[in-house]
Amino acid sequence: MLKRFAVKNYKNFNGCTEISFDNVRNYEFNKKYVKDGLLNKIIVLGKNGSGKTNLGFAIFDIVVTLTSNQYNPYQTDDASFLNGDSTEKYATFEYEFKQGDRTIRYEYRKAHPFEIVYERLEVDGELYFSRDGDESDYTRLKNECANDLQIDIKNGPMSVLRFVSSNTVQDEHSPVSFIMNFVNKMLYFKSDIEGNSFIGLDRYGETLTDFIINNGLEDDFKRQLNELGDIDVDIECVKIQGMPGTIVQRFKNSRLNFQNIASSGTKTFMLFYYWSKRFDDVEFLYMDDFDAQYHYEMALNVLRFVAGRMDFQAVFTTNNTALLSNDILRPDCYMTIGKDGIRSFSDSTEREIRKGHNIEKLYRNGEFDE
Repeated sequence: MLKRFAVKNYKNFNGCTEISFDNVRNYEFNKKYVKDGLLNKIIVLGKNGSGKTNLGFAIFDIVVTLTSNQYNPYQTDDASFLNGDSTEKYATFEYEFKQGDRTIRYEYRKAHPFEIVYERLEVDGELYFSRDGDESDYTRLKNECANDLQIDIKNGPMSVLRFVSSNTVQDEHSPVSFIMNFVNKMLYFKSDIEGNSFIGLDRYGETLTDFIINNGLEDDFKRQLNELGDIDVDIECVKIQGMPGTIVQRFKNSRLNFQNIASSGTKTFMLFYYWSKRFDDVEFLYMDDFDAQYHYEMALNVLRFVAGRMDFQAVFTTNNTALLSNDILRPDCYMTIGKDGIRSFSDSTEREIRKGHNIEKLYRNGEFDE
């Protein structure tokens, strides 16, 4: 599980900005949202331009660095990669993972989206390897993980960790295996006016409609749309030989292409439905502006549906203050992002927050302001 992430000098993050999943308070309610001593579900709120999307891009930079999985072009835009106000020549990314009783810390720096200039891996504070330009220390890595592998990596796109993973047989409990397995199970997705986009897992060429039709899921999709969105539609799939399948909605006198008449919220839900069928493959989920096209009840139902999955960590970003409730999550699971960084509601007030407090009202009244 991800214990802590910090980023510096990346996009709109000038100073060090961090999000801590181990900043857990001793609340006696909604204890299920703490797993192995870490927050399992988090909601991040912030004004437009505060960095909610960039936070997702920053956390998922490790996908660009260590895998060939899908990434967003904005992550690798050289012109906007480094913070415009900073004088530093590289961005820094720090990840702390919890593996059983061990803490694995992985840090790297980039001068450009594909140019690593520094890399370091520690386990419980002990160095596994480090490289900084021409200087390196691979002693423990080679003794425990890489045997006699010749490592001669300089500044550039290749990560030492990825190189070792690709060229050696790793024990499943090694820190290299742990990180690679985790990163390959990270998923970011959103749906907005720019279209559906995702980061992580693998590269898919299948459309949402093809996925539903090819897997015979039209009845399941209709059921989920009704249960989570209170949308009752009569749909079926139509297949014509040599042509892509189509989902149509049946009316009294005609059948219409479902994609052409579906609302923005319904199309957004199709994306959610598509990825929800991959949740068994996920270790870390980032749903950016997850409710941008939803009415309140659908947003709440989707949130509770995902929050009910304890087998992966999830971060949601939203502007919907109606989702601020101790009946949904808990104060240490709600965080704000702004010019002073990321802070939980618990850390943003001197008040002792109890289950009976209306935290949406407190938020609206400025209780958690910077």
